[in-house]
Amino acid sequence: MSKHIFFTGFMASGKSRTGRALAERLKRPYVDTDAVIVERAGKSISEIFEQYGEAKFREMERNVVAEFATKTEPHVVSLGGGALTQPENLKVIRENGTIIRLWAKPEVLSERIGRKNTRPLLANLSDEERLVKIKQMLKDREPIYAHADFSVESSNEFSEDHVIEKILHIMRFWDSHALDVLPSSGGKYPIFIGKNIIQDTGVLLECLKLTPSHDFLVCTDTNISKAQTRTLTELKNQAGRCPIFKFQAGERNKTLNNLNQLYSFMLHRGYTRKSCLLQFSGGVVGDMAGFGAATYQRGIPFIQFPTTLLSMVDSSVGGKVAVNHPEGKNMIGAFYQPRAVVVDVDVLGTLPEKEYLAGLAEIVKYGVIYDEEFFCYMEENVEKIKAHDLDVLKHLIYRSCAIKAEVVGIDEKEAGLRAILNYGHTFGHAIEKLTHYETFTHGIAVSLGMRVAARAAVLLHKMTAEHEARQNRLLDSLGFPKVYDIDVEAAWEAMAVDKKAEKGTRVYILPTKIGAVEKVCNIDKNIVSESWKAIK
Repeated sequence: MSKHIFFTGFMASGKSRTGRALAERLKRPYVDTDAVIVERAGKSISEIFEQYGEAKFREMERNVVAEFATKTEPHVVSLGGGALTQPENLKVIRENGTIIRLWAKPEVLSERIGRKNTRPLLANLSDEERLVKIKQMLKDREPIYAHADFSVESSNEFSEDHVIEKILHIMRFWDSHALDVLPSSGGKYPIFIGKNIIQDTGVLLECLKLTPSHDFLVCTDTNISKAQTRTLTELKNQAGRCPIFKFQAGERNKTLNNLNQLYSFMLHRGYTRKSCLLQFSGGVVGDMAGFGAATYQRGIPFIQFPTTLLSMVDSSVGGKVAVNHPEGKNMIGAFYQPRAVVVDVDVLGTLPEKEYLAGLAEIVKYGVIYDEEFFCYMEENVEKIKAHDLDVLKHLIYRSCAIKAEVVGIDEKEAGLRAILNYGHTFGHAIEKLTHYETFTHGIAVSLGMRVAARAAVLLHKMTAEHEARQNRLLDSLGFPKVYDIDVEAAWEAMAVDKKAEKGTRVYILPTKIGAVEKVCNIDKNIVSESWKAIK
């Protein structure tokens, strides 16, 4: 269970009552931050505001929140209505616990508040006036409540025990909550990492407020539907026994024509904008279903359930969705973020070894481009990585997702920093294109591309040969192929139409050392040709 549990919500939503009852159930200390402030100041909240002003109250509140959020013993904490408006509070709360929003319909809140008529902001109003004001206040505060990890309804129809049981049920799933992605365009979405967590998808859908008004559709491919029959059926049942759409498996089927079959399937069955796609497959279907969600009736929600290690650490995070064109890979697409990413490591049990290796390529990439400490961790755990050690695997996935989330949080649409995620891809995409996407998986092509990019960095004196050798030793020890005899001239032409090219400018991401890369434009053709010798 999460370290601390923080309750937020509108007045009369039941924060204090529910928080106290949950604390008793969990045998944890209970704290109401407003009550602590009142006790220590010896004055009511309204008196503090009148005598010292809001700034002083917020300072006292920050101190109390920080004090209890950083306590070692897990607490249940009810927050004041404005606590989450303060960035310092939000940061320390997020780092130390889970935020639960209690909510009730405006009519319920109005009836509760009207019983005593003691709330200063809503006192001495008629029933009609009070309801109108509550609706407006809820609308104004919605951005604040959006910071909550999940919401639970506190209705007069539900007993206190019912609400507590609901919270505990959700919390058991929320224990797999690993981190949030905060795209630079705003908003956030959670990433969950655990074992056998797909069986609780219904909890997630409820937390995301996607039931009961949404119609669901599971998207997968013909290979996954055979290998993951049990889990696929479970996911379908969790979403109300919804239909399943199957794409033909394989990169060569990642086309607009095949995507159009999804549109037709949905239109013929009456799917509206109140629909949600549940993508259960690897990166190919993830890209297609994501692009389908981005464009179907101008956009519907989708959730990523990646089934390959590669998609878990790369394509499912960050919101880049696309299909291929005969002229190049991922040429037709969009930036469109999922509502959540659910990484269930149990599905990796049926993953072929070459697909596992493909995912490791992207993981090694994160170490090279961003985090030498993470690279060292891989060097020290090679045998456990090769043995699919669960704890090591969870850490590899978590750290990879965290790095990508951090990069996407700074640069969602690849205007600057996000380009570093393309390390190895410019060369790798050329290999994929020249082999018609049939000889190598994407990850293996990227691993070869990393060797070529590192050689280019050495030839340009941007990185030492020792760092190149260190990267290649890790790739070798994990079992990556070392050679491919490419047609250098054909590769040069293939890279000219790579989507990462910038209006006639060829863009390369090259390492300067383990843990850092830089963007380099228009490398001399002779240098590029010489770099390909790294894999000859």
